[in-house]
Amino acid sequence: MSKKFFDFLSSFGMMLAGVVCLFVASIAYPQVSQKVNFLPKSQPRIYLTQGGDEQPAILPVSHPNVPLKKDAAVCDVKLTSVAVILMDDKTDTVLFEKNADTVRPMASISKLMSALVLIDLNPDWKKIIEITPDVYDNNSHFVNVGEKFSMDDLWNVALIGSSNSAINALVYGAGITKTQFVVKMNEKAQDLRLRTLRFVEPTGLDEHNVGSSRDIARMLKYALANDKIFNSLQTAEYYVQPIGQKPRRVWTTDWLLTKWVPNKFGDFTIAGKTGFIDSSKYNFAVRIENGGKRAIRTVVLGADTYEARFSEARDLANWAFDHYAWPGDAGYEKLAQN
Repeated sequence: MSKKFFDFLSSFGMMLAGVVCLFVASIAYPQVSQKVNFLPKSQPRIYLTQGGDEQPAILPVSHPNVPLKKDAAVCDVKLTSVAVILMDDKTDTVLFEKNADTVRPMASISKLMSALVLIDLNPDWKKIIEITPDVYDNNSHFVNVGEKFSMDDLWNVALIGSSNSAINALVYGAGITKTQFVVKMNEKAQDLRLRTLRFVEPTGLDEHNVGSSRDIARMLKYALANDKIFNSLQTAEYYVQPIGQKPRRVWTTDWLLTKWVPNKFGDFTIAGKTGFIDSSKYNFAVRIENGGKRAIRTVVLGADTYEARFSEARDLANWAFDHYAWPGDAGYEKLAQN
């Protein structure tokens, strides 16, 4: 028998076997369509809502609770700052920005991250620390070499008065080296997904402590969520007392809080942190809340003068409060329907 004839018989046999299998299966199993006919038919749909009653014909439309623009006005605040962001505090909705992703030196705004790391380390706030030459900064305020303070006093001097010596002493009092502390600062920034933030030391004196205004605004939000940080940053003046000496007054560096830069914020809650070195110029990150209904955060980096950072932050906040409506404001629901 030739090979071709053998291959033909093999193929024909396989085909015949397949036909037989299909015939047997059709007898053994009813068609799917026949089985489906035995399933019960679906009943009319019953609509249930909040209380189990009948469903309304038209469901309400849900709108995100974000500030909504009341008009077509463009922000006309005169800015000397190089990088700026203005956002709603609750939802992080950006209301205005200028070079918000440009990375710049933070200066003493770095102390916000130092504060967050100190909170994580949870030191003994009653512990007494001596100001030694290796932690003292020549341009520091309110503390002197040889003086002793509680950790809690140093905390307030560092955040309210922006003392570099106080921050250095706090790092020492926390029981780890400065190098280890800086590692924790950068790890914290990564954990919070603040991708542009980089730290090389805890005070902000080094120009290589950098970040964008967008990430700094987010860092401010995380910082102010902690009561200890928030309480210090909304304090206009504080009396610190070296051990065995008379108390001395520490003024905040935030001139919006002291009203030294005129503003109409009245009983608004203001909490912010300043920063300055030559390469950064004048920086300011602040949260301003109007009676619990409206709250904004704004960050200005690289303003021309000491006062300009405050006046520009003030004017940005005023512009937002004038041209945006928040949930609960008159006319908000009408804007939400448009």
